[in-house]
Amino acid sequence: MYLRVGQDDRDGLLRWYRDPDRDPKALPKLFEDWETETMHVHGWARAPQPKARPAHRRTCACSHADTAETQGRTAPECFDVTPSASVPQYHHIASSGDIDNMSVHDLTEVQLERQQLALLAMIGTQQAADPDGQWPMWDWVEYKAKSFGMADPRGVLDSLPRIGASGSVGFSYGFTTALPRILREDTRIKLTVAAAWALDEMRCALGEPILQVLHHMIALWRNAPRSPNEVTRVSLTSEDLQQALPQMDPRILRMVPDSFLNEPVWSGSSGKAPDGSWSMDVPRDVMRYERATDLRGYVSETCRQVHRVLQEADRDFTGGEPAPVPSPDAVLHLNASRTALLMWLWHQKLRQGPGEPMPNVMDVLRDDDLSVDQGVRFTESEIDRASEYLEQHGLIKGGGTLDQMAGPALAKITPAGEDCVEGYNGDVGAYIRRRDNSPVTFHIAANNGNIAANSTGVTQNAATQAAFDPAQTLAAVSLIRQLTPALTPDTGEQQALLVQARELQTAVEAPAPDRVAVQRIAEGVLSTIRGFTHSPTSNVLPWKR
Repeated sequence: MYLRVGQDDRDGLLRWYRDPDRDPKALPKLFEDWETETMHVHGWARAPQPKARPAHRRTCACSHADTAETQGRTAPECFDVTPSASVPQYHHIASSGDIDNMSVHDLTEVQLERQQLALLAMIGTQQAADPDGQWPMWDWVEYKAKSFGMADPRGVLDSLPRIGASGSVGFSYGFTTALPRILREDTRIKLTVAAAWALDEMRCALGEPILQVLHHMIALWRNAPRSPNEVTRVSLTSEDLQQALPQMDPRILRMVPDSFLNEPVWSGSSGKAPDGSWSMDVPRDVMRYERATDLRGYVSETCRQVHRVLQEADRDFTGGEPAPVPSPDAVLHLNASRTALLMWLWHQKLRQGPGEPMPNVMDVLRDDDLSVDQGVRFTESEIDRASEYLEQHGLIKGGGTLDQMAGPALAKITPAGEDCVEGYNGDVGAYIRRRDNSPVTFHIAANNGNIAANSTGVTQNAATQAAFDPAQTLAAVSLIRQLTPALTPDTGEQQALLVQARELQTAVEAPAPDRVAVQRIAEGVLSTIRGFTHSPTSNVLPWKR
């Protein structure tokens, strides 16, 4: 009982989406009557069934079943569906220790459930109908899905399988670029090429064009001239691609850089001109896809590359023998992490168009050029600390935090950050200290003696009171948080100190800080630190007496 939906039906569906006066009742009942509906992902179709049956795999019986790409595969395109009692459980494909039916390392081996496919289809169809090819914002996706009867769209989005790092940050790959835990109303929900493998509707609009461009890039790399004195670099422009692939839809051609940037292993820079033309670097890693001649091959290879990157990051040994552990200079490494994140956000601002959401700061770890210092790759913890530091000094602006992170998870560079990159080559320390060499001015208070001027034979003493500097105090609070584990091994003492540090931060960040209250809380923090054994921090705090 499978219904073939032809091209005319698809065109009609797109016309329905483009019609501002569209009648919701005219939409095929994809989101309604779940128990009597059969969904065929080549299009949308509905056929009554006497009784709903559990979802199960079957060999694709469609007209393309005997093609090279689909022959003998367990097809996610054609299956009977039945309503679940609840939202599907989240499947995270992370290790060979998984024991459920998602114990695979390849998204092509995953069978998506009915609601997962329905949500992806709605996102992809809306993007295909948009004149500018914009992906829909989550606010619209959630509203539309609920209006068609989906009880928990966020839960369905969260249930989509991913491979790679678990949690909200880290290197991973899924059917969308969205991370539900840091999802905002204005987040644009973008589908990856993996979704084009699962959804036949997205093959022509996303999957096949990406494959064509990819193999054109491979040809560019293969034929690029080599020099013994220069590093080989390859780039691609929209004009060159249009000449090479004249049959490609201009609308799809305009979206090529963004489509590749949605893929996890893609690196390199790109830029867009006001007229829509673009240029982009072609990374050497495209040669890893030489044998990926179809969508399944591409998605499988991408999954392998994600696992490769994670394994290299966690590798403790080489060739069976313990590898020497690099020992970078801690201070230089810390400063380099701040510079790397700031430079990466500067590049992200150049690439992003208006209305694009803030990037995830952890994505800097995907940039091979910026994520390594002194032969050691930055950790997520180091990038988190860098994010916190840059925000405290006004070089970046955060757009959301997570409980387990000290700094913002989403961020963008500020004008001050741009000045640091463009005027100081991203040297955060030099930018912050840029006023240290200004002329020294002495403010002498309560002086009853004589003032000696232009004299080298006089020692002058004056009573002074340190000025209240909120920025310096906040920097000290950040330092205390970072050093708390080293100050005392007792978890109770650590927690008490962190509570006091949080109170001090709250007092300093008040619209009109009460200096007396700040001083009182600061003295309490100092008293607590002095009570610890070996407390090096007490000598570096700006508000100590």
